[in-house]
Amino acid sequence: MTVGAEQLAPEGWTEAESRLWEMFRCSEVLDLSAGDLAADNPADGAHWGPKRTVRAEVLARLLLSGPDALPGKVRGLKLIGARIAGRLWLAGGRWESFVELHDCYFDTGAVLSEAHAGTVRLDGCWLPRLDASRLDTAGDLVLARCTIPYGVRLTDAQIGTDLIANYLTVGGDQFGRGFSADGLTVHQDFEADRLTSDGEVSLRTARVGGRLSLRGAQLHGRPGKPNCLNAARLTVGSTCYLTGWRDPKGNPAWAPQSRDPSGSPLAGSAAAAAQAAAQAQLNNVPDVRYSRTQNDPGPYHTGAVPGPFHGGGVPAPRPGLANIDDADDGDQEEREQSMYGQDFGDVTDDGTIPFRAYGGVRLDDAHFEAAVLINNAEFHLNGKQELSLRRVQTPELRFTTKTPPTGTVALSRARVGNLVDTHTAWPRNHKVRLTGFSYEALRPPEGTTYPVGQRIDWLDAGLDKFRPEPYEQLAAALRRDGLDDDARHVQYAKQRRRARTLPLPGRVWYRLQDITVGYGYRPGRAALWLLAAWLVGTLWFAWHQPEPMKHDEHPHWNAALYAASLVLPIVNFGQDGWAPAGFSQWLSAALVVTGWVLASTVVTGATRVLQRG
Repeated sequence: MTVGAEQLAPEGWTEAESRLWEMFRCSEVLDLSAGDLAADNPADGAHWGPKRTVRAEVLARLLLSGPDALPGKVRGLKLIGARIAGRLWLAGGRWESFVELHDCYFDTGAVLSEAHAGTVRLDGCWLPRLDASRLDTAGDLVLARCTIPYGVRLTDAQIGTDLIANYLTVGGDQFGRGFSADGLTVHQDFEADRLTSDGEVSLRTARVGGRLSLRGAQLHGRPGKPNCLNAARLTVGSTCYLTGWRDPKGNPAWAPQSRDPSGSPLAGSAAAAAQAAAQAQLNNVPDVRYSRTQNDPGPYHTGAVPGPFHGGGVPAPRPGLANIDDADDGDQEEREQSMYGQDFGDVTDDGTIPFRAYGGVRLDDAHFEAAVLINNAEFHLNGKQELSLRRVQTPELRFTTKTPPTGTVALSRARVGNLVDTHTAWPRNHKVRLTGFSYEALRPPEGTTYPVGQRIDWLDAGLDKFRPEPYEQLAAALRRDGLDDDARHVQYAKQRRRARTLPLPGRVWYRLQDITVGYGYRPGRAALWLLAAWLVGTLWFAWHQPEPMKHDEHPHWNAALYAASLVLPIVNFGQDGWAPAGFSQWLSAALVVTGWVLASTVVTGATRVLQRG
C-alpha cells in the first residue's frame, strides 16, 4: 500500500467499503440508500443486502488510522443508508474527522466510551444501544431522529458545543434508564424536543451552558421506578423548557420552497433538495444538500420507525423553510422562536404537542440562570410520584399548565424571582408543598389577572395542613407590589385557616375575634360593632336615666352623649355626673370594655391607612 494521495483501500474490502475509503479522503458522501421510503426504513435494515453493508471495523479503521486526505481536502466519514455489521468499537479512540451517518442500521450498537472526537452526527439511525460515557467532543453530538431501543449512556460526557437529540426515541436499559447522562457537560445548548423515552431520563449533576429544551417530549417511567426525569442538581446557563411543541407547519415562514427565483415551479431533484433542506431546518440539523436522484426526498427522510418498546415511533418528515437566505427579518425571528424555544410554549392551536411526563419529575437543587418554563405540560403522577422543585433557584418560574399535575408539586425552600402562574395549574387536593418557598414578585401571564381571592384559594386548596409561612410569603410579595389591602386579606385568611386547626375552646375564641374585629385586619367591622354598642346604650339609657351623683350639681342629661362617653372612654362628652345602678351599672361597664377593645382596633386600622397614604 502506497502513501499520500496514492493510498488504496486494503485488500479484501467490499466495493462499498472501498468506495467509502476513497470518499473519506475528501469528505464526500457515500449514499447506499435505494431512494424509496419503505426500502430505506432503518428499522428494517437487518434485511439490507451485502451491497448496502459496511463492517463496523471499517469505520473504526478509517477514523482511528485512516488514509491521508487528498491535497486540498479534509477527511470526513459521511454515510447514508448503510447497514453497519458488528459492533462499532471506538472506546478510548481519538479522531478529529467529521462523522455523519444518516439513516443507517447498526447490528449491535456503538461504543464511544472515553473517546475524543470532533463532531459526531447520527441522524435517523437505528441502533440497539449507544454507550458514550466520558465521550469528549470538540463539536456537536447529534442524535436527531434516531431510534435506540436499549438506551443511551452519556455519563460524564463532555460536549464541546451542542447536544441535539430532537425526535430521539429511546428505550430502557437493564436499570430502567432510557437516557442516562449523569454528570454530562454541554458547553452550549441541549435540545431534546419531541424526545420519546421509555425509561428514566437521568441528568443528575449535569451542566448545560446554554438552554435545555424538552419541548413536546414524551417521557415514560418504568414500573417500580419513581421518576421519568431525574435532574437533581442540574445547572442550566439559560432557560429550561418543559413546554409544548408547536408544529412550525402552521407558520407561513415554514412553507416549503416550491418555486425558483424566476417563479417557475421546482421539479425533480430541485424539489427534492428543497424538501430535504426544509426537513433539515425543521429538525435543527445542518442543511447538507447531497446529490440525490430524481424524486428522492434526501437524507432527512426517515418515516415512522416502529420500535420494540413503548412510544417507538419517529415522526414522518414535515415541511420546512427551504431557503433561509430569502427570508425577511420577521420570518427569521419567527423561525428562531420555533427552532430555539424563545416563546413560552403557551400555544394551544392545532399542531401543538404538550410536554408529557408519565412518572415523577425531579429537579431538586437545580439552578437556572434565566427561567424555568412549565407550560402546556401534563404530569401524570401516581402514588408517591412528585413534580419536585425543592430548593430550585431561578430568576423566573412560569407554571401555567392547563391541567394540574395528578400528584404532589413540591417547592419547599425553592427561591424564585418572578412567579408566573395560573390558578388552574396547581393541584387542589392538598398536595402542594410550600414550606420555605420564597419569591420576590407575583406576575400573572400576559393578558390575564389573578385576584387575591384565587391566590388564597391556591394556598387553602394546595396545603395539606396549616402552615403560616406560605401566607406570610404571599402577603409580603403583595406588599412589595403596593397591594396592602390584598396583603391584609391574606393575613385574615391565615387566621381563619389557623382557627380550623384549634381545639373547640380555641375555635370559639377565634370565631369571636373573627365576628367582632376580623382578627384586627377588618377595622370596618369593629367600627360597625362600636356603632351597634352605642345604639344599644343610647336606647337603654333613654328610658333608664341614672341618678345624678349630686342632686344640686349635674350636667344636662343626654342619653346619646352618655352612651358615647362609655363606648369612647378617651373622649369626654360632659356626662360624668351620673351614677348608674343595677343592670345599668353592668351595662355601662360592658360598654366601656367593648369601647376600649373596638376603638383601639379602629384606630389601628386608620393608622395603617394613613401610613399607606
